[in-house]
Amino acid sequence: MSSYSLLHSNSLGRTDWCLELQPLYRHGLLSSLSNGDVNLLDWNTGNCIRTVKAGNTSINRMRVLDSDYDNGSVFSVAMNDAVKVLDLRVQGNSIVAELNNEKKTPFLSLDSRHGMLACGTELSGVDAEIHIYDIRNFDKPVRMLVDSHHDDVTDIKFHPSDPNVLLSGSTDGYTNVYDLTQVEEEDALHQVINYESVHSCGWLSPKRIYTLSHMETFAIHELNNKSDELTEPKPLDFGDIRGTWDCDYVVDVYPGYIAVGKSEENNGNLKIIPFHNELLNINDSISIPNAHGDEVVRDVFISPKSQNIMYSCGEDGSVKTWKIENNSLQVPPGFWDYSTQINVLDDNIDEQNIEQSTRNISEPSIEKEKKKSKHKKSKHSKRRYKPY
Repeated sequence: MSSYSLLHSNSLGRTDWCLELQPLYRHGLLSSLSNGDVNLLDWNTGNCIRTVKAGNTSINRMRVLDSDYDNGSVFSVAMNDAVKVLDLRVQGNSIVAELNNEKKTPFLSLDSRHGMLACGTELSGVDAEIHIYDIRNFDKPVRMLVDSHHDDVTDIKFHPSDPNVLLSGSTDGYTNVYDLTQVEEEDALHQVINYESVHSCGWLSPKRIYTLSHMETFAIHELNNKSDELTEPKPLDFGDIRGTWDCDYVVDVYPGYIAVGKSEENNGNLKIIPFHNELLNINDSISIPNAHGDEVVRDVFISPKSQNIMYSCGEDGSVKTWKIENNSLQVPPGFWDYSTQINVLDDNIDEQNIEQSTRNISEPSIEKEKKKSKHKKSKHSKRRYKPY
């Protein structure tokens, strides 16, 4: 069992929540707040070295532009009034672009890779929208997906190795996969995973998708080939993980680990569970009681460049720096090597060559089912830990 020590605890605002962490290795660690501020923190001390004002409402999501963590200085934030692009090289007002939508709908989710920025909105009317921009020109979206989700778009992920594939999750219970080579939205909707209200979703390997729900259920699905469009291969369904993972909520899923927490009634415990090849090693978890007092942990960051240092932020308005002794974690920069581009929807693709995980699935799972109609609407209760 790894031991830990608290190196630094830096309060960024007693009345404000600290929501998310994003690295810009040449500059520092970005931390977003519920008051619309973004703080740049020193890697060594955790002290705030610069505050950038993005707006006056909560920052719903923050992402480094083009996922350029090593050399970048530009990042984007999703807010109620707009998506704003900020550049740390600009002194004073660092906002270099503001992206709006005609309905003036709040933006909730973001991702940026392959020279693109994707933004997801809250529900307005009968649909929620996804806007995709070319980061060289923010004048107008190069693509809009407006009919595929019927509730808030809570997460978006570009496929790291295939610029033509996009993933989105929503509180309508659907996780959608889009083939961006198709012009019509109906044709672009390649796969619909019907699970539960989506807290987060992403790519565990080139053809494996995870979905984490607001009800603390977790599942891993296979990406359909084009020839499989009427059925979904059997998923690995963990069900409600609060009992088996000994937690009250999941912070999120990260390359190499999953972060979970307990509520104030259960000592506010933060636990880091090693996670490799879809296997969790509960016995080697790092457990920190009372990590952020009585408040919920909102994000965790462990740098692949310094794996014995962990940063956490929470609803107490603080960012904490921890030193992990005897660390058994293996934290890679991504879930796989993203540097080689592939056509992940190619029916003839060699699974071995794209590092597809091999496993003997013995967990409880659900049967194959027909692809669900993308127009079906379902209602789900939302977890209290999230602001949307």
